[in-house]
Amino acid sequence: MSLGAYPGSAPRKDEGFLMPSMEPETTAAVAMTNLSAEIQIAPAVTSFQAPRPFLSAEKPLHLGLLSVADQAVASATNFATGIILARTSSREELGLYMLGFSVILLAIDLQTNLIATPYMVFSPRLKGHAHALYTGSTLVHQIAFSLLLAFGLVCGALASMLGAGPLGLGPVLWALAGVIALVTLREYARRLCFARLKLLTAFLFDSCIAIAQIGGLLLLARFKLLSASRAYWIIGSACGVALVWWFWRDRASCRPRMDESLADLKKNWVFGKWVFASGLVWTLGMNLYPWFLAAFHGTAITGVWAACFGVVSVGNPALLGIQNFVGPKIAHEYAAAGPQALRSLVLKITAGISLPVSFLCLALILWGGRLITLLYGRQYAGNNRVVAVLALSVLISAPAFCFSRALYASERADLDFLASLAALFVMITLGLWLVRAFGAMGAAYGLLAGNFVTSALKAGAYLRIQPHSAVAARDLP
Repeated sequence: MSLGAYPGSAPRKDEGFLMPSMEPETTAAVAMTNLSAEIQIAPAVTSFQAPRPFLSAEKPLHLGLLSVADQAVASATNFATGIILARTSSREELGLYMLGFSVILLAIDLQTNLIATPYMVFSPRLKGHAHALYTGSTLVHQIAFSLLLAFGLVCGALASMLGAGPLGLGPVLWALAGVIALVTLREYARRLCFARLKLLTAFLFDSCIAIAQIGGLLLLARFKLLSASRAYWIIGSACGVALVWWFWRDRASCRPRMDESLADLKKNWVFGKWVFASGLVWTLGMNLYPWFLAAFHGTAITGVWAACFGVVSVGNPALLGIQNFVGPKIAHEYAAAGPQALRSLVLKITAGISLPVSFLCLALILWGGRLITLLYGRQYAGNNRVVAVLALSVLISAPAFCFSRALYASERADLDFLASLAALFVMITLGLWLVRAFGAMGAAYGLLAGNFVTSALKAGAYLRIQPHSAVAARDLP
């Protein structure tokens, strides 16, 4: 896969893709260390101005804080959703919710790799009308992707009516078919904000969804009407309300044209095929464990898995917030300063992430068992070892994010794909046997093994090819 420029393709006649050596232009939404004076990024139109300096989107520290704050809102919303459902329904309902959530994770990972990641890399090299056309193309791609997902879920719901899958899965699939387009469009809007470094917009967007979603869930819980399927209807409705605001606000920066969208789809596929393939095998290797648990042990054990995963996700606001900020920064750093500067940045960020994640992992090993009982109830007690193993998995996989994004920026997503294959291989061999023999504990060990092998391969691949990338960069005209 190539993430630098479209090989063998001509730039747009009106604007063209910007190469890293071109002069910068004024930007109102992006200011990052050593970047705002070196890389051209399309100006962002911001109708919401921060009333105080600490919300300013014009300083690197404030961008980082906004990224963490936004992810805190998004993660807390998902976290609260699981707890509300666990406290007001059975383990089986929480298990069904987890199965549906794994479908959402799969969809989001695929669209991120196929649509958002190319946009993150290419959009800083465009300006003006060309930038709006490219954004419009990605919107067309996203809508088509969402409709395909909805069709697939309808087929799955019909199969469930004929007896396929776990008992009670049908209503969840029907609900997902009705709201999946809104849920995936919500993630698309977030990723566009991240790629443009419009983090205040993302924060406001996710805050609106959080208020509507948690409020709706609590209302249903108050009247004892909450179930897994109804939870998804609430989630979709909250996303829909926020999307109306976002599309209206962002309408000036998006110009969809069918001919452009088809051309950009071909070009994105040249770049994104390895990213898409890597994301597909990685997501399957990580997110099929709940389905194995449901098949071998029932949805109640899947609910236990969901609760354990929920406890481990307490660190998600900080970790994912950093990743949302770091991902675009890696792409911008490569475009502005080249592969040697990128290597230094990646190693620094990896070291910086590892230390706080280590403390989080230790805390979860020591107190995770108590935390799961406190948050989800006594019916989920006795799973402290599952939480501990999942915490170790987070410790191993978190630093590998930087190496994965660096491989994308270095135009070697094919290596990332080969490394991700290891997770799928571990899952269908060792992981499948562990799940069948040991239930949730076995799934945790399978996930840990897959993360360990894949993370080591991604780090080794990037460090090995980096000198070749530096030579290639010097050979460019």
